[in-house]
Amino acid sequence: MVRAGRERARRRSVGLAVAGAGVVALGAGILWPTVLGHRNTAYANGGVIPIPSSDASAAGSYWTSRLNSASATAPRGSGAAAGALGSGSAVPNPTANATGSGSGSAAAKEAYSAAAGTPMTVSSPLAGVAFGGLPQVGAMFSTSDGSISGQGHYCTGSVVNSPEGDIVVTAAHCVYDSSGVYTDIAFVPGYHDGEDPYGVWIPSAVIVPPQWAATSDPNYDVAFLVVHQEGSETKIQDVVGGDDLGLSPGYTGLTRVIGYPESTEEPVDCTNYTSEFSDPSLTTPQLQFDCDDYPGGTSGGPFLQDVDSTTDLGTVVGVIGGYEAGGDVPDVSYSVYFGDWVGALYAQAESEG
Repeated sequence: MVRAGRERARRRSVGLAVAGAGVVALGAGILWPTVLGHRNTAYANGGVIPIPSSDASAAGSYWTSRLNSASATAPRGSGAAAGALGSGSAVPNPTANATGSGSGSAAAKEAYSAAAGTPMTVSSPLAGVAFGGLPQVGAMFSTSDGSISGQGHYCTGSVVNSPEGDIVVTAAHCVYDSSGVYTDIAFVPGYHDGEDPYGVWIPSAVIVPPQWAATSDPNYDVAFLVVHQEGSETKIQDVVGGDDLGLSPGYTGLTRVIGYPESTEEPVDCTNYTSEFSDPSLTTPQLQFDCDDYPGGTSGGPFLQDVDSTTDLGTVVGVIGGYEAGGDVPDVSYSVYFGDWVGALYAQAESEG
């Protein structure tokens, strides 16, 4: 598939099921709708973008009525926001991320993970395997942009530990394009097989880097959502738990990546060591993750390190996105490097909670 076609597939599902949407041909026979979802064009400079409550409510109602509200068991690692999930801060000290320091042998890093209570191992074979999912990782849906098979989910997101307990991280290209921010989206944590075991959550605000809003700069392909559930004061982190946000993780670390392919009803999971990737188009090298079967729809999926085997919670050090919108082939994925600017963006989201 040509690069342009894959970028489109990673950016947003093709959405052929959209009633009344015209389509155009792109490269290798790819069809792309001429109308994709609702947009708010009033915030061309990015930053904190409020989502109209009417659009958010409509998206929530739309998917609540179409998904099965299965009764979920008590989520692993769930607890009160801002403290019950561990003694560390929501944004850990970058020096604490020893497994991502880029120094020492692979065996030493794996031993460190095991000592920390997270016996992660490299997947064999190196391919995404469908599984039942994790409570804090979910699929992103749109009311007017379904997947190729009409299932509705087009990207992936995950809950990030925060004092207010209401923040989701994803790729910026999942929520904002040249026409503005998407206002018709919903987040469904733990989604699988048409079920929403922890409910449907909608954004009150989307936080996008100005650099992405201005030029879709692949060095800044990260966004945060402040989410809530219609008619409830319950925090999403209290329901499903949350991963810590890791800054300056280094480039080589044992990492678990989870994403929702747009053409399936379960997420895929794979663990491998990340590596450093450079390209003339990038101002800062990015994380590279080599594992097959991460197609369109997996964008925004978290790069997780130090995952605890008991709680399935860890530290998110990246999301599928960045270079080539996360990768132009399904066996290589990328993430922007989570430097201090990601912490500043997170702080903006935190202030909106």
